[in-house]
Amino acid sequence: MDHTKFHDICVTAAKVLHTDASENDCQCSLTIDGIDVLIELDEEADAMHCYVDLGDANSHERMDVCEQLLALNLRTHSNHHGSYAFEPSSGRAIFCANLLDAANLDGDELAKMLRYYVEETEEARQIVNGTAMKSLGELFHPELA
Repeated sequence: MDHTKFHDICVTAAKVLHTDASENDCQCSLTIDGIDVLIELDEEADAMHCYVDLGDANSHERMDVCEQLLALNLRTHSNHHGSYAFEPSSGRAIFCANLLDAANLDGDELAKMLRYYVEETEEARQIVNGTAMKSLGELFHPELA
């Protein structure tokens, strides 16, 4: 995928999502329902990398937030093929996903995927903001060991 097609797809996705796209050197920023989303073009891999901002965890709760996001990674990784992480330079919690074979995507499909990622990360945003329930369940039970 080249820069022109990337630009066109981002503009179309923004229109479908009723928002504006801000593009800068193979990156496109959107705000969907108040949530910041960044899309990066990786021309070599013919992929797009999507990052959904989850918020800024309070420093005194960061370890607890990390633990809960790791548990959420375990529980949801097969659903959306993405993962939860912290962006190194800002320290903000993010959800990241790779959209492979980007040349076959169109703006409508990208909009659907971005909407899906924003909706699927609601629980993670609640964790980061301290409003989620603490228990995410157990995968291994002591009585089974």
